[in-house]
Amino acid sequence: MLKKRKQSDEERIRDLAEDLLKGVAHRYWLNEPWKAEEVLPRDKCTPVEHALALELLERLGQVERSKGRWRLTEPGRIRAVELLRAHRLMETYLARKEGLPASELHAKADLEEHNLTHQRINELADTLNRPRFDPHGDPIPERDKSFHDVSQIPLIQAEAGMSARIVHIEDEPTEDFETLNRLGIALELPLKILEQTGKETRIELAGEKLGLSTALASHIEIVPLGKKESYPDDLRRLTNLKSGEEGIVEFISAACMGPERRRLQDFGLVPGSRISCDFASPFGSPIAYSIRGSTIGLRRQQARNVLIRRAE
Repeated sequence: MLKKRKQSDEERIRDLAEDLLKGVAHRYWLNEPWKAEEVLPRDKCTPVEHALALELLERLGQVERSKGRWRLTEPGRIRAVELLRAHRLMETYLARKEGLPASELHAKADLEEHNLTHQRINELADTLNRPRFDPHGDPIPERDKSFHDVSQIPLIQAEAGMSARIVHIEDEPTEDFETLNRLGIALELPLKILEQTGKETRIELAGEKLGLSTALASHIEIVPLGKKESYPDDLRRLTNLKSGEEGIVEFISAACMGPERRRLQDFGLVPGSRISCDFASPFGSPIAYSIRGSTIGLRRQQARNVLIRRAE
């Protein structure tokens, strides 16, 4: 990673201009007219900086005025998708290689993406084995700037009784994303929609019943389970095991990444492993478990990221 240094005025305007392009691509407005304030709110920069960023993009031939709005030109569309690709690849790198918490990925990637050349972006994709999705579930554009076809729907639009899998969690605003993270909501987890009240969405996830406000539920997108799939009623978090009980590891939540994930795997927490709960400290954390003939201690949050089924 590059060392942080003081940014010049020219670099500041360049970065703001690129943030505008990336924001347009993120909203899939590549062929739609848009207002700059919708993409880059004025509280993110001064009015002068806002105007200079648009002026720079216009001078580079990447945007043009269109009936009181702005529209990307073909060079602008190409650059916008490349910046979005750089951002999502950088988030993936920071999660996998540096173990950065999910709530910090967006801000860190925002800083790093501007320094990636076209060649470095492709090298980064190769290093990561060309991932299709970033840690939030957003599709990463391909080298040819095409997007994956993702048939996902907002959780707040799902009907009661539907079983589905979480495929995307919006990471802004950060406060809402951190709240969902604390609730244990992560990519690829199966859930069942219990009720839509208009004010909240009630779901069941890993044996827990949760009520999500409309604001929180609107950050989640899901894909219904296929006809040959069924909701795993016996799926639980490792913390659900009581002293003396035994379970079988199914998988580690996608919320656990980087060195933390590798550490759990080194402990033997891989699919199919049998694990039993020995005892918990008086404060509820850490918790002692037996696995593969060894005793390990896990913090409660670590154990919540391990999904199991109870052993027969």
